[in-house]
Amino acid sequence: MKYGELSRHLNNAAAGVEKFSPVYVVAGADDYLREQAVKMLCKIADEDFASFNISRFSSENGVADAVETLHTYPVFGQYRVVILSVFQKLTDEDKKALKAYIDAPDDTSVLVAECDADAAKSLKGKSVVNVDCSALSDAELAAEIRKICSAKPVCEIDDGAITELAERTQSAMSRIVSELTKLKAYCEGRITRDDVVNMVTADFDFQIYELTDAVSKKDADKAFRVLDIFYKNGVRSMRIINQLYDRYRRMLHAELGKGLGNDELAGLLSMSGGAVYHMRKVSSTYSQVRLKRSVDCLHALQCDVLSGRRNESTALTQAMFELLLI
Repeated sequence: MKYGELSRHLNNAAAGVEKFSPVYVVAGADDYLREQAVKMLCKIADEDFASFNISRFSSENGVADAVETLHTYPVFGQYRVVILSVFQKLTDEDKKALKAYIDAPDDTSVLVAECDADAAKSLKGKSVVNVDCSALSDAELAAEIRKICSAKPVCEIDDGAITELAERTQSAMSRIVSELTKLKAYCEGRITRDDVVNMVTADFDFQIYELTDAVSKKDADKAFRVLDIFYKNGVRSMRIINQLYDRYRRMLHAELGKGLGNDELAGLLSMSGGAVYHMRKVSSTYSQVRLKRSVDCLHALQCDVLSGRRNESTALTQAMFELLLI
C-alpha cells in the first residue's frame, strides 16, 4: 500500500473493520515518510504499555534477537511491535530466520521491517504488507503539506505555494517539513507562493531542474534568466555544463527505463526518489532521440573545453543555443 493509505488501514484495523498484518515492510527513498510510517505502526501497541511492548533492533547484529522477541508474549497489551532496521546486506542465516518467521508469524506480535528497496525484495510472504514510502504524488504531497499546516500553529497555504514548495525541495519531505516550520513562523496565518519564492532557497539542483524544464519547453527567456542567477552566484560555466550533461544523461536513462519504479531508478542513478519524480516530469516532455542528441552535444562540448579547443563561457552559450534548437 502507499504511504497515504497506511493511516486509513490502521484506523480500520483498530476499529475491527480490517486486521493488522503480522508483518509490515516499510521501504522507500523518503526518510521522513519511512520514519512517520514506523511511528504510526508503533501505535498498534497499547500506549499505556508501549515501553514494554515496542522493541528496536538492527539487522547488523540483531536479527536473532528480533525474532526471539517476536515470539515473546506482550506485557498486558494485545500486541508487541518489533522494529527491525534492515539497511545492511542480510546474511543467509538471517534471511532464513526471517523467512521462517514470516511464513509462521506470531498472532500477538507485529514485525515492522524498515529497509531499502533491495532488502524489501527478500522479505516476501502472504503475511507481508508492503508500505511504499517513495515520493508522493502531487495530490498526496498536497494533502500531507496541508496536514502539517493544520498542526499548531495552524496556517493556511495557497495551492501555488504548495506547487512552488514541492518543486524547490524536489518533493523531499524532510526538507518540506523544515521549510514549513520556517514559513509558519514568519507568515501571518497564510503561506503564499511569494512567501515560498522569497524564503525557500533555490539550491543548485533545483536551478538545474528549472533550466532543463525551460529548455524542454523552448523557453529561451526563462533559460537565460536561470543562467543569469548562476552567473550572479559565481557558478563556473564548466560546472553548469557538467551538471547539464549529468541531468540529460539521467533523463535519457529514465526514458529508457520507463518500466522501473522511482525508487529502483533512484538507486541506479544515485538520486532521491523525489528528485527522480521531478526529473521524470521534465524527461517526459522530451523524445528519446532529442535526449540522446542533447547528451551527445553536451559531451562534445565537455571534451572541447577539457582539450582547450574552446573556453568555458563560449561553450556554455553554444550549449544553450543548441539545446534550445534540438
